[in-house]
Amino acid sequence: MEERDILKDQIQQLGKVLANIVSAFLDLKLTGNVIAGIEVSNQRFQDELDLDIEKILALDENELKGYLQSRKLSAEHLEILSEYLKELGATHSDTNKTEAKSCFEKAIELLDISDEISKTLSFVRENKKAEIQKSLDQIL
Repeated sequence: MEERDILKDQIQQLGKVLANIVSAFLDLKLTGNVIAGIEVSNQRFQDELDLDIEKILALDENELKGYLQSRKLSAEHLEILSEYLKELGATHSDTNKTEAKSCFEKAIELLDISDEISKTLSFVRENKKAEIQKSLDQIL
C-alpha cells in the first residue's frame, strides 16, 4: 500500500513539473521573450523530465506511444504536454507554418493517446482537439 502512495506522489509531482514548465513558457511568451521561452522550456523538459520535444514532434504514433509509456506519463500529463505544443504551434503560426502544423498535429495526437490511456471519452479533450484543429485549419 505504501508503494502505491509513493507512486501516486511521483505522478503528482510529474504533473506539477509539467504544469510549471508550461506556465513559465506562457509567462515568457507574454513578455515577448518567445524564442527564449521555447529554448528554456524545451531544455527544462529534457533536463527535468527526460522529454525531448523535438523527438516527440518527429515520432510516428506507435513510436510516440512507446516513448511516452516508457516515461510513465498519464492522460493528464499528456493533456498538459498537448497544451504546450498547441501554444508552440500558435507561436510558429505566423513565421513557420510547417513547424506550426507539426505542433498542432502532435498536440491532437497526444490528446488521442490520452483518450486511449484513460479509456474514456472526455468532452474537455474533444473541445481541445476541435480548438487545435481550428487553429490548424487557419494556417493551411
